[in-house]
Amino acid sequence: MAVFIRQTFELIERGRPHEIAASFTYGREDLIPEMFTQLVQGLEQQFPDKVATLRYYLDRHIALDGDQHGKMGRQMVALLCDGDACREQEATQAAVAALRSRVRLWDDIAQALEKSGKSA
Repeated sequence: MAVFIRQTFELIERGRPHEIAASFTYGREDLIPEMFTQLVQGLEQQFPDKVATLRYYLDRHIALDGDQHGKMGRQMVALLCDGDACREQEATQAAVAALRSRVRLWDDIAQALEKSGKSA
């Protein structure tokens, strides 16, 4: 988890808006709808008819992130890059770094759960 947090704060400290926007848009907002959809499906299979309130909450996030935040984030990245090939490349690199960092975070979490004997 420390690597994920460090990478996030290094990006913020650099303060380059197009990189920050790309990292948060593609490394977070674009992932949330699919992640929450899978989470809701898994919870409903495990706990039928017991997660209605949580489902409402997660469905709201899915709708906001899928329909609004992701689209707005992509528009923001395009505006901040303003057609500049160098900024577009930097934004792409920031997004890829964010995704790799997130994958490592989840791998570390899965490994910790396996070590503790709590994996499914």
